Parts: sequence; C-alpha cells; structure tokens
Amino acid sequence: MKKSVLIFVTLFLLGSSLLFSQEEINVDVIIEDAMKDVEKAMEEIEAKKITVKMDFSSNGPKMGVYLSDLDFKDIYEMHYNYNYGVLITGIVPGGPSHKAGLIKGDIVMEFDGLKVKYEDHLVRLIKSKNMGDEVIVKVFRDENILETTLVLDTLGKKPEKGITFVEGVKKKRFDVGNGGGSWYPIWYMPDVEEINEILSGLEFQDETFSEDGFLIQGGGGQGNVGKGWFLGGMGAGYSNKETTKHDWPNYKNGFYDTTTVSRKAEYYVNFWGVTLDKRFAMSEKFIGSYGFMIGGGQNGIKISQTDDNGEVNNFDFDGELNDQMDSQYDFKSKLSMEQDFIIFQPKIMFMYHILDWLGIRAEAGYILSYSPGGWKGKRNGESVKLVNAPEAKMDGFTLCIGPWFGF
Repeated sequence: MKKSVLIFVTLFLLGSSLLFSQEEINVDVIIEDAMKDVEKAMEEIEAKKITVKMDFSSNGPKMGVYLSDLDFKDIYEMHYNYNYGVLITGIVPGGPSHKAGLIKGDIVMEFDGLKVKYEDHLVRLIKSKNMGDEVIVKVFRDENILETTLVLDTLGKKPEKGITFVEGVKKKRFDVGNGGGSWYPIWYMPDVEEINEILSGLEFQDETFSEDGFLIQGGGGQGNVGKGWFLGGMGAGYSNKETTKHDWPNYKNGFYDTTTVSRKAEYYVNFWGVTLDKRFAMSEKFIGSYGFMIGGGQNGIKISQTDDNGEVNNFDFDGELNDQMDSQYDFKSKLSMEQDFIIFQPKIMFMYHILDWLGIRAEAGYILSYSPGGWKGKRNGESVKLVNAPEAKMDGFTLCIGPWFGF
C-alpha cells in the first residue's frame, strides 16, 4: 500500500511538471529514475520505521499534531461522554501544539469556538486560518475539559518537494478486548503431605492423594471497566475419595472379636473470589495481563468407617425391619475436619485469539492462604476439639490452560 501511494504521488508530480514545462523531456528516463528513487525511499522507510507525511501546502498554517478519529474503545477507556472530537496521537516537537501545552492523548473538542466533528473537519478548520492567527482550542484530558491559546505556524523549514519524511512512526494501538468467560481447568499443587501422613496412620496408602498436584474444575469471566482494567470473578473445586479395609477389634456377645470394616477418606478443596487484571496488547491477536484474585477458600477431610458384614442381602419390608437393620448396619463411625481461608492469588495471563470470539488462554498464579479460625472438627456428628491437627494450608501453584469465549 505504501509503495502504491509513493508511486502515484511521484508520477503525479512528474506529470504536473511535464504539463507546465516548455522543455522537451525524455519521459521513459524520468520514470525510470523516479522508480529508483521510490524504491530507495521505501528501503529507508523500512530501515528507519518512519512515517511518510504528505505536505503539498507547506506554507499554510499548522497545529503540529498527528490526529485520529475516535473509536468506541477510545471513548470507553477515556470516559469521554461526547459524540464529537478528534484524538491527538502525536505532537511535533517545537510545533504550535507543543508550545501551547497540548499532549498526546488529548481530545480536541473545539477549535476557535467550533465543535470538531472528525479529523478532516479539523484539518479544514486549520486551513481556513492564516499564519500567526491565535485560536482557542478546547481539549478533553483525564476526564477534565481544558482551554489553551494556540498560534498557528509552519512546522519549520520549507520542504524542497511535496513529500517530507518525519521521524517517529504513529504507533498502531491494538485492542485489549471487552471481556468474556470460560471453563477453567486448573492444575493445582497444594501441600497435602501432612494429610497423607494422617491417612497413612489410618492404614491408607502412603500417598493417598497426589503430592504432585491434581486437576480441579471451575469457571469464571471478566469485563472491561476502562483503561485496560478488567473486573470479574471465578471459582473452582475438587474432591477425591479413597477406600481401605481395617480389622476392627470389638466385643460381640461378651466375646472379643475382630470385624473387617471399610474405611473411606475424602479430601476436598475449593476457592472463589473477585479478580482484577490489567491487560496489555502485544499484537492484534496476542494479549497479556497481570493481576490478582482475592476471596475465600475451604479444604477438609472426611473419614468414615462402616462395618462390613460381607454381601448385603436384599431388604424385605415384609420381614423384621429392626433385625435386618442390625444385621447389616450395626456400626458406623465418622470424623470430619474442615477449615476456612482468606486467599490472595497474584497471577499472570497470556491469550491468543484464534477467532473474534474464541481464544486460547494460559494463566499461572500462586495461592496464598490464611485461616483465622483453624480446623473445625466433628466426630459422629458432635463437635470435637482437634488436638495436634496438621496445618494443611491452601498455599500452592496454579496453572490453567483452556479456551476463552469472547475478547
């Protein structure tokens, strides 16, 4: 696109000079030389990353700014509540706007008392003035409306030709999105070593629950609240059960006996909270963010022991109901322990968008936890004090990789 514009401009200038010239000129030679100049200029553009600025009326009045029409993202992020105005995306050092105190990011609302509708409208208003004219410019900056006096002037030395090369490229701004949500598959690595030690003492295997982490399921979402900040919420949970057999010593009918019983252990953990993230766009489809989640969490263990009398017979409601209950369900014992936490999770995220509405999201974080009340225990439904209980905090690394719906 840049090459096409440069070639067109070069041919236009050459054609104009031929039209008004009285001399005979070899057109083929001129076009060949012009093409070489264009190619050389393009090489300089790629090497220096400079912007080509067309300036066919260099003697006219100038503000010395780079402009862009406002889009929805600009209006939303800057909390701009008006349906007119032009965004300043750059300032020419030493130019009239620079001297008047205007800065990049200002929105020009009025020029000499007239509302500015769009970029070309402001350009026409500037051209309608004369060199040295003083104009009042009203701008929007940081949710405040300011006024300044600007003296229209040139931008320096008159160019030799109609094309000037101005150092400093107008940076392309990429969209950070508006929000969305998804399912969260999270690999979570809390410290369960003390819990496994307890279960090992109850004749479960040495590592009943994996100490390398496990996959928990959850979901969440967030929305853009302005200036790249995203507010949302999330929650996730996990539970797992293991069983073992135990020879239960007891007295039955006055005689010492052992009965094989079934022991079951359940470990569960869940957390939830409010999230706040600052997004930044690295390209049109690749964005990142850093932020945190603050909220609550809970983990716990339930251990139950049930008399196992072998195969359980069918229950006959025409028979002796009490006898049937006593014969198959004559013993049961339960111990449960649970603690509540306040949690804080710093995290970073990277997302790649495959489609406008679908992306792949990867997030890493670390959960920090604090339990103000400690463990709460119950034995066979009655509250009991847990002596020498393990600490078993929720601290641990988290890694989530999954889809993201929205942007």
